[in-house]
Amino acid sequence: MGVIKILDESVSNIIAAGEVVENPASMIKEILENSLDAKSTNIRIQVKNSGRDVTISDNGVGMSKDDLLLCIERHATSKIFNKEDIFNLYTYGFRGEALASIASVSKMRITSKRESDELGTEIKALAGKVTKVSPVSVNEGTEIEIKELFYNTPARLKFLRKKSTEYGKIKETVLKESLANPNVGFSLEIDGRELLKTSGKGIQNTILELFGRNVLKNLKEFPLGFLGNLEITRSSKDYMHTYVNGRYVKSQILEKAIIDGYYTKLTKGRYPFAIIFLEIDPKEIDVNVHPSKKIVKFSESSFVYNQVFSEIEKAIGEDEDIVSLEMSFQNREKNVENFLDLDEFKGIIDKEISTPKKTPDKEHSEKEKTEEKNNEKTVPSFKEEVIKTQEVSLLDGEGVFQKKYSAEDKNIKNRPEVLQEEKKIYQSIDVSEKKPEIPEKTIEEKNYFRVIGQFMNSYIIVERNKTLEIYDQHIVQERVLYETLKKRHFSREVATQNLLVPLKLRLSYEEKNIVFENLEIFNEFGFEIEDFGDDEVLLRGVPVFDFRTSIENTFRFMLEELKNETGVKDFREKIIISMSCRNSIKAGEKLSFDEMELLIKRLHDVGKYTCPHGRPIILKVTLEELEKNFKRR
Repeated sequence: MGVIKILDESVSNIIAAGEVVENPASMIKEILENSLDAKSTNIRIQVKNSGRDVTISDNGVGMSKDDLLLCIERHATSKIFNKEDIFNLYTYGFRGEALASIASVSKMRITSKRESDELGTEIKALAGKVTKVSPVSVNEGTEIEIKELFYNTPARLKFLRKKSTEYGKIKETVLKESLANPNVGFSLEIDGRELLKTSGKGIQNTILELFGRNVLKNLKEFPLGFLGNLEITRSSKDYMHTYVNGRYVKSQILEKAIIDGYYTKLTKGRYPFAIIFLEIDPKEIDVNVHPSKKIVKFSESSFVYNQVFSEIEKAIGEDEDIVSLEMSFQNREKNVENFLDLDEFKGIIDKEISTPKKTPDKEHSEKEKTEEKNNEKTVPSFKEEVIKTQEVSLLDGEGVFQKKYSAEDKNIKNRPEVLQEEKKIYQSIDVSEKKPEIPEKTIEEKNYFRVIGQFMNSYIIVERNKTLEIYDQHIVQERVLYETLKKRHFSREVATQNLLVPLKLRLSYEEKNIVFENLEIFNEFGFEIEDFGDDEVLLRGVPVFDFRTSIENTFRFMLEELKNETGVKDFREKIIISMSCRNSIKAGEKLSFDEMELLIKRLHDVGKYTCPHGRPIILKVTLEELEKNFKRR
């Protein structure tokens, strides 16, 4: 007699349940997707006992008595009819295993009624076997009640996590389904407390209800969904919500496309907040990779990557609002990191609306007016004080002034000229005390700006679009140099300047080998190198570049990077970034007005508003924020 036997049905059902029902969250996901396939517009989920006791009710089309009896049988489904349908899916479910698997490891009760039925039907099942069938008076739709999940599989029960962990997974599951179905109202109650609720009134309302106002206001809508700005970046990839044909999926291709789309706009260890809805021909994807249906395979993965990447790059490439930070003096928003308690949220709004505004004390106000009037007689005018203490050039009208540094300033006079190639542009700038004539059309242009001055020799203060903007001078030039060098390098336009006196460098044996093994790369960056025997090399040519650090330091940095680098493409990018960083104006360097204006102009011409490492360049203070804090509003 052979040793191979067909497993008992009860055993095979438990094995199947182990694949489909990993934990309470996966069980809830399967039932929710059945409700959505049944065209439900309202779904209520009630959870107790660490997720082992769950009731899910919906207002979908319901089931007849015969369908109700069949729904807990294995491979019973209304979604597909032949093998071709598996590769042309427009529904969530199709395997016909979910309810059968759940029933086999729990005590289940299902009630359901169609619109055409006078009465509904209730069935009860124990470990997958129907124990009771009876008519019942219920509303249209279906309700599924699960009790004591995994009661007959002690091993699976032992692997359940602590209550807070299981509840967290359940909330995450319902949130993801809510985002994918913004026209369906969801309600999640855990241990009698409503933790999540959506109204089903569109995607923006759903985002507001799930994540709060702070997230919604920092999102930008684009053809594939929503992209977050730098205000709401996260420390993990969990907030990149990716959907394919309405189904939440985990895909390395999609995650890579999103992160690459934010390239040079994210600091190390930060990931974007994004919601991506990708629609694709069902024949081009395979969702039958894993019973959970979270993992998908694309027939044309490179096409999918390029589509998502190009749309993201187009949406945020030149949008400075995505990468600029807005400074708020008071944190008026409730920043919700995970899930929004709507009652608490509503209470905050009600409190803000109902709190009366304080009126200034009348007697105190009169006293302040008297003091201000007296001060006018004794204190020098603002204009006189500025002229006395600063070297300035005043512009007529509106009390606006510009600071003009002395030509004798040694820090400016003695250091190398910044951005020499464009310096001639500013030869004709008039810095006299007369207000420059600016055409009305120019003022209205997006990139019109007015430099106010420099703070702590590190930050450039600018007025633009009725907003006060603070620019980090180092990363302004770093971004400009990066774009310039990157364009020249990849178009092979890096020019070389021959040195009158070659620069002799001493290298170790290992370093010298690395140099000549990678001579082509050094040549691409404008270095001409000659072997000088023993442990020395000569640099006969160097890049035509505004070196603010020494040529030798730049060369040695490239050499150091090559010691540890395996990917040439990544290495070249690192070199471009590093050369830009090392040769940029540093914090603490005093700039002339011409230099500041030139830097800001070149930045806006480039239209990229983070440094190559992802740090934001501009900090904005809106007129509205200023007026609020000066009590003008």
